Amino acid sequence: MRIISVIIILLLFVQSAIGQYNLDYGIKLGAANYLGEMGGTSKEGKGTPAKGFISDLRFDKTRYCFGAWVRYKVHPLLSVKANLGVIRITGADSLSDYANRKGRNLSFRNDLVELNAQFEYNFYTAQDITSRGKTRMDFGTFVFIGGGMFWNNPKAKYEGKWVALQPLGTEGQGRIQKENNKGEMEDFKKYKRIVAMLHGGLGLHYTIKRKYRIGWETAVRYTFTDYIDDVSDRYAPAGTFDSDADSKAEDLANNSDYADVMTNGVVQPSQYSPGSLRGNPKKNDWYMTMEFTFGYVVRGKSNFYRSKYKFITGAKKRRKRKTRAKF
Repeated sequence: MRIISVIIILLLFVQSAIGQYNLDYGIKLGAANYLGEMGGTSKEGKGTPAKGFISDLRFDKTRYCFGAWVRYKVHPLLSVKANLGVIRITGADSLSDYANRKGRNLSFRNDLVELNAQFEYNFYTAQDITSRGKTRMDFGTFVFIGGGMFWNNPKAKYEGKWVALQPLGTEGQGRIQKENNKGEMEDFKKYKRIVAMLHGGLGLHYTIKRKYRIGWETAVRYTFTDYIDDVSDRYAPAGTFDSDADSKAEDLANNSDYADVMTNGVVQPSQYSPGSLRGNPKKNDWYMTMEFTFGYVVRGKSNFYRSKYKFITGAKKRRKRKTRAKF
């Protein structure tokens, strides 16, 4: 509810504070998925290595995303757009065809709160495609690239409740030391919750009566973290979760007790022992969205903007009234 309130306030602010410029703003709703260590599909039947990149997607784990946006057209071909959104991604090893992941039996959910900016290049536009005058419809297509930040808070279900995983340090973060790239031992710190990302994609939109804009966009994000699913490196060393207070972290870190049953004996629980690989730290995580957008085009009030972008604002040139001199 807090995010929805922020979105509503943002839209009201845009209309009242910068409505004097020609721009458009609105809301968006769509679907989201992710690429990381969890879930995935196999190459050739059961038990074989996971496929690479997009082909590793689990479409049955697609979830929702929604948000708000503001776009300003700085040139007929170029626009700048800001986005605020909530993106839910999920993953579950139990659905994977890849035996090593299926036996690991981890799962997660993450509601990413994202703020980003992007530059759009409008490579094709068509004016009044219906040829109906006042009920005209314009069409445009564009590609975009940008970057931003997001709040990263992966969770897993524990005793019927969703529990945040970052504070638990499921791979030993905040509890052990680890060798760095220089071969020196240093504290294994917990991963950051505010993470940078880069994104790119393409989209299209229809503008109805020069006021209402309906569109579609798809985007792929590269993140600067390998922890949006809380899985990256190795299982924590033996003895890391010794105290009774650490039982929750230990249970959520390793859920492979029935690996042999889940994989029909292909892998054994001993494969997921302390210190063994839990993920792939060499590759960061990705996530992607596909959204429908609904917006409103604000008409500019300056004569300069009307003359330059009248195909958007619908401004009509006023005829000067001819008068005859009287003597």
